[in-house]
Amino acid sequence: MDIASVIGVLGALLLIAISTGGRFLEFFDLPAVFIVFGGTFLVVLSKSTMTEFRAAYTTAREVLTTKPTPLTEMIDELIAVGRVARYDDRWMITLEDREYKDAFIAKAVRMWVDGIDHALLKDALLREITEMKIRYEQARDFFAYAQELAPGMGMIGTLIGLVIMMGGVNDPRTIGPGMAVALLTTLYGAVLANVVIGPLVQKINGHGKRVKRNYEMAMAGVLFIHKGGDPRLLPDLLLGHLPHEDSAPIALPEPKSDQAEPADNA
Repeated sequence: MDIASVIGVLGALLLIAISTGGRFLEFFDLPAVFIVFGGTFLVVLSKSTMTEFRAAYTTAREVLTTKPTPLTEMIDELIAVGRVARYDDRWMITLEDREYKDAFIAKAVRMWVDGIDHALLKDALLREITEMKIRYEQARDFFAYAQELAPGMGMIGTLIGLVIMMGGVNDPRTIGPGMAVALLTTLYGAVLANVVIGPLVQKINGHGKRVKRNYEMAMAGVLFIHKGGDPRLLPDLLLGHLPHEDSAPIALPEPKSDQAEPADNA
C-alpha cells in the first residue's frame, strides 16, 4: 500500500472535518453523494468499455499497492545474470531455474533462454514497453476525465438543489434539503476532483514513468548481455538510467568460486 497516498487523502479529509467545528455529519447528504459520486462513476463508465474500465481500476490498484523494483536492485540482478551467462557452462539451465526479483527481467531472460535471436528479442521487449506505456496512459486519461467531470456533476447537483428550493418556496420544509443539495454537491465535486482523483492521476503518471525507465534499463542490460557483453561494464552502461541522487558507484558482486572470472591477459 502507498502510505503517502493514504496519509495525504486521510489527512486532507481530517482537516476538512476539523474545519467544520465538529459538525461533520451536517456536511453529509445522501442525495448529494449519489449525484456527484454516482454520477461521476456512471458517466465515466458510459464513456468507456468494460475492458477499459477494468484495466484502469486494475492499474490504479497496482499503483497504490505496489512499487517498481528499485533500479539499483535491477542493476545488481542484471550483473548477476551477466556473470552466469559469461562464466557458467550450464548457464541456460541456471538462468531458467533462477528466481528473479523483477518480472520484466525474468520475461526477457526466459525469451533469451528459449533461443530467440537478438533482433526478435529487442522487438519483443520494445513491444512490451509500448504496451505498458499505453496501459498507464489509458488509466491516467480515464481518471483525468473523472477529475474534469466531478466539478461539473457538482454544478448539476447545485442546479437540482436550486430547482427544489424554488419549487417549494412556499413550503419552508423543502428549502433546507434543497439548499443542502445545492451547496454540498459543489463541495463534494471539488473534494472528489482535487483531494481524491487529482492525486491519483499524478500517481499513475509518475508510476508509469518509473516503470518505463525500469523497463528501458532492463532491456538495455539484457540486450548487452545477449550480445556477449562483459558484465563488468554493465554499471557504467546502466547508471545513466538512475536518478542523480541514486547514481553512486555500484560495487560488482564477487563471483562464486565455480564461476570465477578468467584472468585478463596482459
